[in-house]
Amino acid sequence: MAKRRSKNRTHVVQTETTLKGIPKSMVIRVGQTSFANHSLNQLVKDFRQIMQPHTAIKLKERKTNKLKDFVVMCGPLGVSHLFMFTQSEKTGNVSLKVARTPQGPTITFQVVDYSLDKDIKRFLKRPKSLKSDDVLDPPLLVLNGFTTLKKNAPNEVNEEDKEKENVEKVIVSMFQNVFPPLNPSSTRLNSIKRVFLINKDKETDEISMRHYYLDVREVEISKNLKRLYKSKHNLSKSVPNLNRKEDISSLILDHDIGAYTSESEIEDEQIVKVIDTKDIRARKSLINKNKIATEKDEENAKEAEEDEDTVKQEETREELDDDEPSMAPRKKAIKLTELGPRLTLKLVKIEEGICSGKVLHHEFVQKTSAEIKALEKKHAEKMKLKEARKKEQEENIAKKKAVKDAKKARKDERRKIRKMQEENNGKNGGETIESNEDENSSSDSDSDDEAHYGDVPEDIDSDLYSDVDVE
Repeated sequence: MAKRRSKNRTHVVQTETTLKGIPKSMVIRVGQTSFANHSLNQLVKDFRQIMQPHTAIKLKERKTNKLKDFVVMCGPLGVSHLFMFTQSEKTGNVSLKVARTPQGPTITFQVVDYSLDKDIKRFLKRPKSLKSDDVLDPPLLVLNGFTTLKKNAPNEVNEEDKEKENVEKVIVSMFQNVFPPLNPSSTRLNSIKRVFLINKDKETDEISMRHYYLDVREVEISKNLKRLYKSKHNLSKSVPNLNRKEDISSLILDHDIGAYTSESEIEDEQIVKVIDTKDIRARKSLINKNKIATEKDEENAKEAEEDEDTVKQEETREELDDDEPSMAPRKKAIKLTELGPRLTLKLVKIEEGICSGKVLHHEFVQKTSAEIKALEKKHAEKMKLKEARKKEQEENIAKKKAVKDAKKARKDERRKIRKMQEENNGKNGGETIESNEDENSSSDSDSDDEAHYGDVPEDIDSDLYSDVDVE
């Protein structure tokens, strides 16, 4: 997740309430087959680039992780949306599920086809790669093709049309709430550097996703002036070569080439008129300076010359109004460079909750009211059986815990009794130990003599030397 460089003196620190209001997302892959698909893993990484900066860019999943593990962590991390890529084991089809936490709904799309970031860069002449400064702000979301129905008479509107309209509302609200809302009065135009386009085809009802880089260029200035402007802000850029120019005016006016050398590269549809905020600030500062000057002149003027001063001030004000900078908008060309990835989606179903709830709409399966009632009844019976089993399991766990606690309590009681007995035996036996030590020592000496000489016969002389003479 990209981090914004914040200045303590000039920038306002965001409070906790504002941070909580910003929607955050998590792009994950679920299922065993999705981990084995290398291109799908790369698609997940590329899709995280679109959702920057309010997404987990370095998230690592494990094969043992389940959807419940991610849903549990959404609350503490403040994640509001989940993008889940899965692959079917039987058919191998890739699907994208977009869920709103914690209560849903969940929209399931089938990924018809997709292209990775590296595939798009391979076919572009001048591919663009994102820098750290380009992902500090979320992209500009553009929704196209999600048009509401025509304003017909209430009798002419069918139930199918109403259902389609409701489905479109759910999809539009889901994608609109993924990114924080833009405030035209406070957002800076320079901060918008990316565009996320979601287009719906009216004939096939397929939804295509595109990710672009937004580049704004000056139109009314020549290429040489652009080079001078770039070399001023970036020292690594080279200064235009003046070897073939006779005068500086030939470089600025560009007599031999023309005012705009690359008109063929930019079409008329790409040119937009923009009012620069710098001109507005310059005009306001100049007006304020004029007001302050006129107020000082009025204070220093004499009472006798009031009429003459007022006439002169009116004339000067008229002249200053003529000299004020005009607020004519500048022409700028907007160029979009595709970054990737590309996705073509097709709606499958909308359901309550996070991948576990009642199906509100299915694109391919339609059921009658009788079938829906039967399924609801069957589902209610399943839920009752599930609750009964859950209660039974809880009761069994409580019984086992009670038996275990009782066994533990009995062990603790036995240990306490043993300790008491050992303490009592230690106090009573200490006095008799000293009196019995002498008796034990004498008896031990006698027993030792008997042990050493018990096997010796009594008739053998016990002197040191024998009476037998050795010749």
